[in-house]
Amino acid sequence: MEELKMLTREEVAELLHVHVNTISMLREVGIINGIKIGKNYMFSQKVIRVFQDDYIGLDVSNKAKAIISKQTVEKRKQDDIKSINYHNTIVGTV
Repeated sequence: MEELKMLTREEVAELLHVHVNTISMLREVGIINGIKIGKNYMFSQKVIRVFQDDYIGLDVSNKAKAIISKQTVEKRKQDDIKSINYHNTIVGTV
């Protein structure tokens, strides 16, 4: 059940060694998705792991850089999908 534990903004900030406002900014930009419970947002551990994997090597230190990094990640994912579709098309015709 530990994998179901949701994290508060403060817990995520502590895990990532950033200020709580950075977590709020990343949520507002759409980089990490939270679930609003009452007045606060909670974050799944899976969302944080995906963030760490997807954004490795990218700069999300402020809103402008975070938006650019998000666009980079979205493009990478689109390119991966195109590559898989292309591969499936080629393999499927053999």
